[in-house]
Amino acid sequence: MPHPSLSRRAATLCGLALLLVAPPLQAAPPGRPAPEVRIVGEPADATPLGLAARVRAHASLLGASSFPTDPTGTPYALDPTLDTQFRFRADYRHAWGADGRYILTLSYEHDLMSGVVLGGPAAFDGVAAPYTADAEKSALRVASARMSLGNALTLTAGAFTSHWGLGLIANDGAHGWTPGSARFSDPRGGDRVLGAVLATGPHLDGELLVFTALESVLADDVLIGDDTAWQAILGALVGPQGGPWQAGLYGVYRAQETTTGKRTTVGVVDVYGKLEDEGADFTLRAELEAALIAGTTDLAPTADHPQHDVLQGGVALRLALEASHGGVALDVLFASGDPAYDDGKQTGFKADRNFDLGLLFNDVVLAARTARTPVRADDPELAAFPAEDLDRLPTRGSATNTVSFFPRGWWRPVAGLELYGGVLIALSASNESDAFNARLAGGSPHNALGGGPATLVATELDAGIRTSGLLWGTRLVLGLEGGVLLPGGGLTGPDGLGEDPIYGGRVLATWEL
Repeated sequence: MPHPSLSRRAATLCGLALLLVAPPLQAAPPGRPAPEVRIVGEPADATPLGLAARVRAHASLLGASSFPTDPTGTPYALDPTLDTQFRFRADYRHAWGADGRYILTLSYEHDLMSGVVLGGPAAFDGVAAPYTADAEKSALRVASARMSLGNALTLTAGAFTSHWGLGLIANDGAHGWTPGSARFSDPRGGDRVLGAVLATGPHLDGELLVFTALESVLADDVLIGDDTAWQAILGALVGPQGGPWQAGLYGVYRAQETTTGKRTTVGVVDVYGKLEDEGADFTLRAELEAALIAGTTDLAPTADHPQHDVLQGGVALRLALEASHGGVALDVLFASGDPAYDDGKQTGFKADRNFDLGLLFNDVVLAARTARTPVRADDPELAAFPAEDLDRLPTRGSATNTVSFFPRGWWRPVAGLELYGGVLIALSASNESDAFNARLAGGSPHNALGGGPATLVATELDAGIRTSGLLWGTRLVLGLEGGVLLPGGGLTGPDGLGEDPIYGGRVLATWEL
């Protein structure tokens, strides 16, 4: 969930070797994307009775060309980097009573291995640079028990992941590319909590679910170091799960504290809606999520403002038209920015890092340039008294201060093979401003390379191909993606600094059984 701060392996290698020598694939049905809305504790559950287990081995090899990160031209290059994931999940489900209305579900999910095993950049001493500090070797995702007493009451307790709507603020890191989505995504991590969820429903012919939760946050985008956080949640969903329409309201009160005692308390209101029209030859889907965050924070204090007011907003729109052999999609994102850092307000909204939008712009370029800022700001030759909480500045792959449009198209020439591509146009929601360069310039907005404000930040052209099929009763997906980013005025500095195109690409492999 976004936060009001200036923000948040050998087994896999052997598996990849097996994939390289695997026999030809048998084409699998194209499938449909899973519903985006999932509330832990809801009575509706497609898990079969008895014991079910799944294993997922995934790896991606990503690289990008060099580009400057500050006014002195300090380069950053993402050498070929192998990022792996080996996930195991097991569910046991038992039902009894009239019509099996009483259901007990025990769930366990663990990333036994996750993170970079080869490559990665050496720049910036690993200070929040992408594909260095964020790697986790192992992470427990789910260890929970759920008791459902028909539609009267459902109680879930334990450790579990959080996801809401399109994943703009609460994202479980498990919603990636699916057939017909044309998404350039490779999710990692995810929001993990320890707590309890109480839900009642569905009521009114299966169209109303009300839920509340109390959670201690184990990990999400905005927990830095040994931060602690807890949150109380109240929400409701209207509409059948997986049906043609759905709407929901998600409210959160969150309190977070650093090891030095700095507190952040915010309230979050998030609304989600979906409409879907399925015809004989096509499916039209529209989804909208809008979030508002308000509160106060002690982070990044100044002499005039030891505490800042928080007011941030984000809106995501996703449209898709799908047919049997092709389709088009459009993602639109608005995330408020923060052009002034000494005005007593924090207005920069950061989308969850697993809310994907293109291949290079957020995950590589902005992540690297914002990671460079605290390194420069901590240099005693440039700033005798560095600002506090510099570790909160890097975006770590989150989209912020943007109005982005990402139209895409896809084509399925044969079953199990998809080609897709799109053009990402990223504009500034407010004057693009690097915190350190703005201070050196006396407070006027300047970007990471020292350039002035500009409306166009970047244009990115992406293309990809994925093939999926059945292999010995398991599912194998292979993919290849590439992109070129054309910097706009928001990414360039004086005298043409940073105007050169930035190239990147990745190879992906997923094996599920």
